[in-house]
Amino acid sequence: MNKKQWSVDEVIINGLATSPGFAIGPVYIFRPQVINLLELEEHIENSAEEIRHLNKAMRQVMKQLVYAQKISETSYGEKFTDIFESQKSFLHDEFLIKEITDEIHKARKSAAHSVSKILSEKSEYFINLENTYFRERAFDILDLKQKIIHALFGIGIDYQLTNPSIVVAESLSPTDTIHFNRKFILGFITDKGGKTSHATILAKGLQIPAVINGNNLSHILKNEIMIIMDGFSGQIIINPTTRTVQRYEHKKQAYLAQKEKLFSDAGRESKTADMVPVELLANVEFLHEIPEVLRHAAGGVGLFRTESIFLEHNGEPDEDTQFEIYRKLAKKLAPHPVTIRTIDLGGDKLIEGYTSKDELNPFLGWRAIRFCLDRPAVFKNQLRAIYRASVFGNVQILLPMISSLEEIIQTREIITVVKEELQAENIAFAGDIPLGVMIETPAAAIHIGALCDYADFFSIGTNDLTQYVLAIDRTNDKVSHSFNTFHPAVLNLVGQVIRTANERKREVTLCGEFASVPEAIPLLLGMGLRRFSMNPFSIPYVRRQIAGLNIAECEAIYSEISTYHLVSEIEQKMAGFLEEKGLKVVYLIEE
Repeated sequence: MNKKQWSVDEVIINGLATSPGFAIGPVYIFRPQVINLLELEEHIENSAEEIRHLNKAMRQVMKQLVYAQKISETSYGEKFTDIFESQKSFLHDEFLIKEITDEIHKARKSAAHSVSKILSEKSEYFINLENTYFRERAFDILDLKQKIIHALFGIGIDYQLTNPSIVVAESLSPTDTIHFNRKFILGFITDKGGKTSHATILAKGLQIPAVINGNNLSHILKNEIMIIMDGFSGQIIINPTTRTVQRYEHKKQAYLAQKEKLFSDAGRESKTADMVPVELLANVEFLHEIPEVLRHAAGGVGLFRTESIFLEHNGEPDEDTQFEIYRKLAKKLAPHPVTIRTIDLGGDKLIEGYTSKDELNPFLGWRAIRFCLDRPAVFKNQLRAIYRASVFGNVQILLPMISSLEEIIQTREIITVVKEELQAENIAFAGDIPLGVMIETPAAAIHIGALCDYADFFSIGTNDLTQYVLAIDRTNDKVSHSFNTFHPAVLNLVGQVIRTANERKREVTLCGEFASVPEAIPLLLGMGLRRFSMNPFSIPYVRRQIAGLNIAECEAIYSEISTYHLVSEIEQKMAGFLEEKGLKVVYLIEE
């Protein structure tokens, strides 16, 4: 594509929607100056002088990040503080700095070339990781590279918008995003990025629609061209007709009205039409998600995934680092419950030196609780950090991938040692923290009665449970089309777990994606489930749907579905049930 291809006719480009909403307005191309290092001298004589230049540039970049963080905190409190702290941590990384200075000393390369080489290698490492979130950290590293190189050459960036515009850029960093005048930003379109990039997280938090185009539009479009962007479908419409503009103005107003209605209910207790309370909790992985948990009025965190802390460090973070994260989490959400899942490494979450790519069946291999019990020092450090944080809020511990009672018994033995050590060191902790079990293996689901004697609560992970019950690898394109939690065998096991847990007075939550599927909610209520944990953005929609259901009809529809044998029959029946009740919820906000 090139600029000559654009005509006055309407053109539609399909992109990836990353933050919901609609924007209609002129383009503003944001393109910081690019320095071509190939045109500059690579080798240097005075390495000490280059290192002085490097240190000065890194101090300048730190000042930029601190300033951007102050702007953010002045306008939005601590909502995005952890994002900026994450970026600043790269500049404090002694190993990273040493790699760059070694390159200057040993290879006799300039500071700019050394920064470019080392940070490009680091970003390449993140890009090759399986985990989507960490692949998208590569953009943070590339942004840091650009900032340091700009600082080395004394180049500044202009963030001045003079009228409401849709910002189009190759990529955006959190610093870029926060520096623009919020009053003039209609939306963000980038050539690169992802659904979990820090710029996307900021856009969602600021409620600014965003789309990734993948077509290098930042190098094709011109300033002032009129466009429409759809933060739900990902469509970008260039040179829209008057009729198209009118249609999207109507969509925009309808969305804003729907959003206002959903969030007006946020402070209300979640109840069915017949006034049965239902708890809606949030699944989170990072501290910067907590403002969304609070904004959507979740009843707490039903699942806090901790493996990201290890992946982010590419190894084991020390006890104090973990403690600080758990402390902040517990304190920010107190008195609401926070369920911290112990590390679930392995499968598709690999760390060099800790887990292996060589396993033939990694999802059935050395992962989660199996890894923890085989590496007791790693496990004990995490448990110590959790117990230390427990005095700051309402903390619970959740064990992943349990398949036998022995695994719970061994964990309790390690916990006993942890508590004895903390007492001996005069470190405070909150007595007996509830210990729960993830139900995600068929063994755990079938053995639920015995597990009730050893666990304080349960959390059903329908993603893995479905995979193991159906013997289907959901990441395999050849068979993933058959992965379906509405399979009668899966529903039967989920129902059995809920029923047994309720009979034995054990709290049970469902924390898989199934918890926010509209067709599944009446079935789960009919099974007796009263605690759902999901992506925070889904909570307002689920709350609205639950308010239109009563338990008697949910029990009736579940009883009927229990006699069905085909997935297609179940799905059709549930879709029809919601249609009849006028509860066919449209999930505008993407997870």
